[in-house]
Amino acid sequence: MSGVFEHLDEVVERLADVRDELLADELASDRAARLAEVFELEALAWSQLYELATLRLVWRAALAAEAGARANAARWAGSAAREKPTEPQQMESHVARSADVHPSIALVSVGGG
Repeated sequence: MSGVFEHLDEVVERLADVRDELLADELASDRAARLAEVFELEALAWSQLYELATLRLVWRAALAAEAGARANAARWAGSAAREKPTEPQQMESHVARSADVHPSIALVSVGGG
């Protein structure tokens, strides 16, 4: 199981790097839409941690982090909607490439076997 946690940690770290770069670059193209996608991917990673967690403290922290990421995603999606419309597939592939993460990041199987 620790390999799964390490993978999720790496994913969140890569997404944080992309997020921080986008937040710093106010002139980035499709910045708001890309930030919304980064936060959605981050929320997915936190959701997966929540599903895997057995300690109450860990799953509560994961829930809080997921809620925060979803709120930020909604905020940036709203900003993107007020800006020019973007092509969703282009934006998703750019974000995924930037973070070196597939949009379905870590959909892990935790079944025995």
